[in-house]
Amino acid sequence: MRVLVIGINIRHIAFSASRAGHEVFAVDCYCDVDLARWAKETAKMPRDGAKEHLQFYVEKFRPDAVVLGPGLEEASVRGVPVLNNPPEKTAQVSDKLWLAGWLEEKGFPFIKTEIVDVAHNLRFPFLIKPRKGAGGVGCRIVERPSELKMHVSTEKSMQEGMEDDLIAQELIIGCPASVSVIGSGRAARAIAINEQLIGLSWAGAKGFRYSGNITPLAHPQCGIGQMAEEIIAKLGLVGSNGVDFLLTEKGPVVVEVNSRFQGSLDTVELSGGDNVFQAHLQSFLGRLPERPAPPRCTAGRIIVYAPRDLTIEADLVRDWTTDVPGKGSRIAADDPILSILATGSGRDEVMAQLKTRTAVISEIINAK
Repeated sequence: MRVLVIGINIRHIAFSASRAGHEVFAVDCYCDVDLARWAKETAKMPRDGAKEHLQFYVEKFRPDAVVLGPGLEEASVRGVPVLNNPPEKTAQVSDKLWLAGWLEEKGFPFIKTEIVDVAHNLRFPFLIKPRKGAGGVGCRIVERPSELKMHVSTEKSMQEGMEDDLIAQELIIGCPASVSVIGSGRAARAIAINEQLIGLSWAGAKGFRYSGNITPLAHPQCGIGQMAEEIIAKLGLVGSNGVDFLLTEKGPVVVEVNSRFQGSLDTVELSGGDNVFQAHLQSFLGRLPERPAPPRCTAGRIIVYAPRDLTIEADLVRDWTTDVPGKGSRIAADDPILSILATGSGRDEVMAQLKTRTAVISEIINAK
């Protein structure tokens, strides 16, 4: 099948589709060095106005199907099948305020969520975050009313004064986890349970920024696989989806639902061995994968963030790097530089490899 994979960053999806034997055309906003390994043709589009370029590439490559990656999941496409959840469904599910109400209505453990302007019903400290967003961008803890006013004022000025773009959520402490799920619209199958890595300072991440994954989750899983299947099935989602949790002393709490391919795709495939893209494709025919076999290894991925504005002057391609920028690429402070992968017999071994490899990359980048 000729597949166009297009989005802000889609290397992981293109890799899985290529491994599944499909002819891949890949378009994103980075066009990293390793993307060309997995695609027949690649193209780079500007991040601003990416949706406006979508139809151009559909007509240029004339694929049999399109897969919309991060940033374009709510876009409309003409003239070709789209292997994503319907855009209106994705828009609804990605609305954290709507989702919290739906979870409460259906009896799932949820995080109390309110529009910032009525957040007086929450006790300090609590979180504020974008009503729609991903990767932990824009998440902050507020300790007192004066901080809330400051953060809200700053965020509104950045988002043209749209008051309902920010939400407030109860601050809950727990182990971040996610479940990778394939849905058929009526049923769902959990294919992996992952630890989420958040805000790892040694990889340059700040605050609640998404830093990567370890698969499988070593922490007790508390039945989140079955719960995630129920959530995805009740929402009527199709294809590759993810449910994020916090595992607390009182049990699991649902954080959000991602109705798209997740950043854990690399570690899920490395650990389990099955091809997620092919399972995603089959789900649109109403077929779900079998329950996965025990993981063959532990796999980890770390995203390394830029400590400052920088220009890549060295070759960063290694056996264990991916999402690799080419020489001359300019990376803004706090933006992702690349990803590092590792496999091993357990979490400790994998984390040690990730830290060592991150140090190697940091030394290269910081060399004068």
